[in-house]
Amino acid sequence: MQLTTSSKLILIGSLYLSQGIPNGFFRHTTPVVFRESGLSLEEIALFYPALYAPWMLKFIWSIFVDRFHSDRRGKYRSWIIPLQILTAGTMVGLANWQFGSSVSIFVLGVALINIFSSMQDVSTDGQAIQILKYGERGWGNAVQVGTFWIGYVVGGGLILMLMNSLGWNFLLIAMSIITLLATLPIVYYKKVNNHSIDENSSPKSFSGLLDFLRQPKILLILALIGSYRMIEGFIRSILPAMFKDWGMELEGIGLTLGIVAPISALGGALIAGLLINRLGRLRALLIFGSLQALSVMGYLFLNIESLTSAKWVFPVVIIDHTISGMTTVALFSVMMDWSRKTHGGTDYTCMDCVGVFAMMVGASTSYLIAHYGGYAMSFGFAIPLILISLLVVAYLYFLIESDEHWAGLNVQEKVKV
Repeated sequence: MQLTTSSKLILIGSLYLSQGIPNGFFRHTTPVVFRESGLSLEEIALFYPALYAPWMLKFIWSIFVDRFHSDRRGKYRSWIIPLQILTAGTMVGLANWQFGSSVSIFVLGVALINIFSSMQDVSTDGQAIQILKYGERGWGNAVQVGTFWIGYVVGGGLILMLMNSLGWNFLLIAMSIITLLATLPIVYYKKVNNHSIDENSSPKSFSGLLDFLRQPKILLILALIGSYRMIEGFIRSILPAMFKDWGMELEGIGLTLGIVAPISALGGALIAGLLINRLGRLRALLIFGSLQALSVMGYLFLNIESLTSAKWVFPVVIIDHTISGMTTVALFSVMMDWSRKTHGGTDYTCMDCVGVFAMMVGASTSYLIAHYGGYAMSFGFAIPLILISLLVVAYLYFLIESDEHWAGLNVQEKVKV
């Protein structure tokens, strides 16, 4: 069955929406739960990154996806459907946990959700790389980021906003139902025969990972991704704890980071989708990345002037997350360009693992700086980090694309755009 572009976007969008739910829950709801449970910023800095581990292990999950799958049901589809069910089931189990109960039980539930979600991420990335042509990737990544943030609203915004009125149990079960509903498109999707790429053409072996690592200048690619993604973790991971310490109620944090922020990121993703083919990959990375300085200056201003009311916080969060949506689309498009279609899941996953690790390093560093020097100092450090990151990205991108191996990966499709 040949899918139209719109059909591809619907399929991809449903999967990334369900991926955004546990991500929003982990990145926004979980830090607030930790603070509500009495954990210090230092404890969060040392403990919270451990929950990132499943995403850092995605290169291992990619080996299993390449090695063990059903040809009849589809390489990626045979993984996505059961993982969606397992994620939803774990959410139902975690619904029985309540505030004041053992934090260890909560952590176990979050860890399981992260494991299943990260494995689904590997399979979904591989599916997206396989079916999207070069000219479709700008919009494809816009839909990917946009629907991800819509799911983020559910897991990171509505949970906090409605917790006091509807209760933890009801909301976790609602999350599981939405996850199952988002699975329906892939359930009805059988096979894709897309521009002569057969999803069963990649060998069932462990060679995919080794082949990826043997490619020329691969360390430069990983360094570029790590440098770019570290800023994301440094700037934004600390926001839930900061707002909680400013005295915001759960509803306020949920509205700010779980509703306003994702909608802004969705807008940024759409803007990037319109601009990325016109600007070109490198200029998009640098222009969008440099705008992050505006985010940092906004948060610095709020901290220095002690402006914690919504009328001051909302504009900064809107600007910041619009920029975040733009930078994410730009980087993800480049990562897709550098992924081989026969090993799309493995290649993209390995690159994403480095990005997640860099985000974890950025998050831990910002939490530690905030613990010892305050939130303003943390954001103060972000400005030179952004400058260094962009210089590294520009230099490495030039070296990578000057290699005929990487410049030639999508040469035929680039000509058509």
